[in-house]
Amino acid sequence: MATYKFTSLIEIDKEFKIDGLNIWNYYWHCSERKLEVRGPFEGNIYFFNEYEIRTPEKTIVFVAGEFSTGQIGIYLREENAMAATPLK
Repeated sequence: MATYKFTSLIEIDKEFKIDGLNIWNYYWHCSERKLEVRGPFEGNIYFFNEYEIRTPEKTIVFVAGEFSTGQIGIYLREENAMAATPLK
């Protein structure tokens, strides 16, 4: 089973790219799998959904969920964690 690593806190509809794709421009297919991840600050455990974005060229898999602070956390498989690009 893949290990997911915290990648970024993002805002809804603010551009965020994974492997060159802005995730807000695509439908997120929910895998119906909830995975255990650790929060980036206090290390609290959360159970967030795994999602896929599919294009003809590639499929991107990530875990996302909302923290109690209202921020959305994005987690990528450890081997893909460098493929994310938060834009300012």
